[in-house]
Amino acid sequence: MTCPYASNLVLITGVTGHVGFGVLVHVLSAGYSVRAAVRSSEKAKTIRSHPLIKALDPGVRLTFIIVPDLCKANAYDEAARGVDYVIHIASPLMSNRIPPPDDQDAFFIKPAVRGTLNILEAAKKNRTVRRVVITSSITALIPFSEVNGSQRCSTWISPTDRIPFVPGPYANEFEAYAASKVAALQEAEVWMATHEPHFDVVHLHPSFVEGRNDLALHTREVLKGTNAIILSIALGKQFDHSTMGATVHLEDVARVHVQALDEVVPGNASYILSQNTEWDEVREIVSRNFPKAVERGLLPNSGSAITHPVFIDSFSSEEIFGFRHTGLEEQVKSVVGHYLELRNTQRKMSSRR
Repeated sequence: MTCPYASNLVLITGVTGHVGFGVLVHVLSAGYSVRAAVRSSEKAKTIRSHPLIKALDPGVRLTFIIVPDLCKANAYDEAARGVDYVIHIASPLMSNRIPPPDDQDAFFIKPAVRGTLNILEAAKKNRTVRRVVITSSITALIPFSEVNGSQRCSTWISPTDRIPFVPGPYANEFEAYAASKVAALQEAEVWMATHEPHFDVVHLHPSFVEGRNDLALHTREVLKGTNAIILSIALGKQFDHSTMGATVHLEDVARVHVQALDEVVPGNASYILSQNTEWDEVREIVSRNFPKAVERGLLPNSGSAITHPVFIDSFSSEEIFGFRHTGLEEQVKSVVGHYLELRNTQRKMSSRR
């Protein structure tokens, strides 16, 4: 069967991450050819051997290129050669530790900015590139005081909002991560205005991304990243701080990345991916969908998290991309269901030893 987009080559960075792998699966499923930029040949082997990728049987439609350091000058020049589109997802993520203040800029800010600018420079050098899609974050549009709840959000957050970059030191790695997204967006827009390249850029701004992480092979890995919020509540954690009430299903995020390649979607624009969430609804959803696991104590379902609201305008994104954001119910079912799958698999493996 002929793939309608097989002749269109997409460079994707960050495919070894939660969002990036989901995007890779959706892009391949849509029929595009993909060149995935990874840090090592071992990571390429991990992706190619994954059951979901093997099931898609992409053959020559999936190739890899090694980019060990995204901060290095001209890092993506060879990777972008001859491609039609670029999806840039790679960026430093939170590691559940607090880096020393001296390391915050090197760990978060520099790679986010330098990686983005290297992608844009590489695209400019390769006249085949028609569009670059950059995965930003809702935190690039909202003052951090409203993100962490220390200040009440009193106005609607729109895709055209911009906030100033605030240099460190930062109180925690979430603040440093948020600052890296502000800096990368700011530098990308300055670069585009200065160079006026032949391609356009689409910035996507997801909130907390929730959904099964198919790269997770152990239950402890499900507790990494933003999925940890839902799962921690199901496992009984009491959060001692409020959490922004804004989430988006991974499937929505991945699908929109593919749609953003279509040039009917206006370029040189930002699109917010998010829907309102009340974190204490997680317990009700878990009880309703996983009653046996709760009854058996596999899910204590006794955690709680205080929600602080943010008013996010994602209506234009839904209109342009033609969808409605998947609600919290499906997000919880995806995350918790995957956790229980892995737990059951681990139990079976232990019983065979």
